[in-house]
Amino acid sequence: MPKSVLIIDDDDDLSNLLKEFLQSKGFTVCREADGPAGAEKARAMLPDLITMDFNMPGANGVETYNELHRSPETAVIPVIFFSSTLLGIIKRMLTENDRLRFLKKGCQTAELEQCVSEMLALPKLAPPPPPPPKL
Repeated sequence: MPKSVLIIDDDDDLSNLLKEFLQSKGFTVCREADGPAGAEKARAMLPDLITMDFNMPGANGVETYNELHRSPETAVIPVIFFSSTLLGIIKRMLTENDRLRFLKKGCQTAELEQCVSEMLALPKLAPPPPPPPKL
């Protein structure tokens, strides 16, 4: 059974490129364009990995991440944040959670592929990490 990835991002161009790349690697990929819809889809499909934009309408990436961490079922799903800049809040989150990575928008496909491989290699049933600091 192929691994599943949920893309939560309002940038159609980036999302479509990411979706095509992941599908070419054999992943099943779904996409939502905002945080609330993405959190709802994550609860319904329980993907193996979530990629998420930091700045989105409805709820930003941190708010969506926090919502996902309120449920034990979605708290264990690894997350890759995409943003054009590494913000302080993301830096703190990265040091507190080994199930979280950051990639700069426009990263090389080799870097993306390595990050996805590392995240999917994490134990599936690891205990939920602590929630990140509040904004």
